[in-house]
Amino acid sequence: MRRPVMWMAAFGVVGAVWTPALAGDAPGPAAWHSGGELSFDLTAEHPVELPDRPWTPRVEALPGPAMEDLEKAAVRLSLPSFTNSVSVAGKRYTFTQLGADPSRSRAPNTVLPVVIIKVAALFDDGSFFAPDQFLDPCAPRLLPAATLVAQSPIFQPADYGDGARQYVEEFRRLEFWSLTGARGGRNPNYSVTVAPNWLQVGALVKFHGFPTMPAPCGRIGLVDIKVWDSLLRQTAIPAFRQYGAGPGSLVLFLLSNVVFYDGDQKKCCTLGYHSWFNLGGIQTYGVAEIDSSQDFKNVFDVGVLAHELGEWYDDPLVNNVTPRWGHVGQVSGCQSNLEVGDPLSGHFLEVAMPNGVTYHPQELAFFSWFFGQKPSLGFDGWYSMGGTFRTPASPCH
Repeated sequence: MRRPVMWMAAFGVVGAVWTPALAGDAPGPAAWHSGGELSFDLTAEHPVELPDRPWTPRVEALPGPAMEDLEKAAVRLSLPSFTNSVSVAGKRYTFTQLGADPSRSRAPNTVLPVVIIKVAALFDDGSFFAPDQFLDPCAPRLLPAATLVAQSPIFQPADYGDGARQYVEEFRRLEFWSLTGARGGRNPNYSVTVAPNWLQVGALVKFHGFPTMPAPCGRIGLVDIKVWDSLLRQTAIPAFRQYGAGPGSLVLFLLSNVVFYDGDQKKCCTLGYHSWFNLGGIQTYGVAEIDSSQDFKNVFDVGVLAHELGEWYDDPLVNNVTPRWGHVGQVSGCQSNLEVGDPLSGHFLEVAMPNGVTYHPQELAFFSWFFGQKPSLGFDGWYSMGGTFRTPASPCH
């Protein structure tokens, strides 16, 4: 097998070559989705003051219920997963990840279902953002967000020198390379892929009392993340169960040019997150914004989505504890969790796809970086997908 082609992480704006796509007039909400939609209303609990720029983009993980509550209710994770442990300085850390355990010989290949729900957002000022049909004033022939994502390396295979694989599938192989790809590895054919199911029924959310603001390209909408997340858990996800959403899959909500603040508008902006809750089984879900507003540096096409899916693979219940690390990426203090995207926010790799688009998925940190393993289990002794990290995380104080 060829040595995988790896990248050096890139920074700043890179000129992508966009596939030509005819763009007509931006449609109104009545015509946005040919498969119909479920309609929801979301109202701001308090008056919203517009935050000052510049904004700091973040991609987050929201804790789910307490694990002891789930144990009492006998609720389980129905996605393919494994639990193992690692010792660091005499302390044992137990972790759960999706897929099969790469440390076990003949680990079976696994497929993780992802149900994708396209969200159209209608604000009081008439601003309308839909992933199926939006018009980018700065690039009017840009592909719609949903098409851009569907044709991306997140869901389509690309050859990194390790065979044709999806981006996060390749990440999982690379972070455990001594077990999956190195000569003599236990699981040379190891694979964890995602199977996207794009629902024909979308979500139309009417935001009342939430603002939109001018952006370098068009406008951008701002929504309180707590109010939004409550809608997802209590109303939206249960409503979509009849169309195939449920605990046996990740439910992924895809938005364009809608971001979130945390109660206080100064705490802006979250562009994506993942979490879970009890829905008669552990329901994992995620939210990802595809941004064309150009309001954020180092945020391109599927960068947020790569961040979220990588963290869903490695920390699906947002409870995999690690030694303390921090002061890197989007983390200004200390963290102690296996969130593989956080330490490399702003770092991206380039993947050219057959549709003519050069995509920019975010670089992700390896398991060994968090647990200080020497040598790293990862590709070439590295500690991240693009080689930005060549040594383990430093202890955080």
